[in-house]
Amino acid sequence: MKKIKYIVLFTIGFIIISACREATSSADQASSSTEDAPIDTVSFLSDLELLEGRINNSEGIPSERDLESAVTNFQDFTAIFPRDKKAPEYLLKASDFAHTLGRYEESISILENIIENYPDYNKMESVKYNRASHLDFELRDTTLAKEAYQDFMNTYPNSPLVSDCESRIENIRYSLEELTEKFIKDLESGENASTGVQ
Repeated sequence: MKKIKYIVLFTIGFIIISACREATSSADQASSSTEDAPIDTVSFLSDLELLEGRINNSEGIPSERDLESAVTNFQDFTAIFPRDKKAPEYLLKASDFAHTLGRYEESISILENIIENYPDYNKMESVKYNRASHLDFELRDTTLAKEAYQDFMNTYPNSPLVSDCESRIENIRYSLEELTEKFIKDLESGENASTGVQ
């Protein structure tokens, strides 16, 4: 009787293990077939065009939902069509929209993607300055911000933004509020000096 009981338990256990393996195998096959499924680029591009239309035609700031979709879809476009001339342009827009949404680290990461993968992009000056500025004001990573400002000045020594970079490196220890306060004090002391007021 005990032998029959063990045989039945063993058989039930074997059936359960086999069923679990089969379910796992089916799930793996389903997920791999989903991953390997070709992207419907026509549909993707059509949806992207509609999204761009909504963003461009919106009064004021586009909806948060559209901005979030744009951040994702613009990066997807670049992943699908990395050599397309629109790719860096879409990435720059994605970075701007991520910044608008307060996703500062993602915004900087996208800018770094442009710097690394599209070095000949015609708006690289803006890309590098935005990266330095976001590191400075949004992330307050003063070390990386100084490096980014210095890189910008080395790359674009004749840019009108060089004086801003020099000023930020000099005053980087100040927050925006402290910098405003310092600026007002400097103005007041300059006015007092010119009028002879002590």
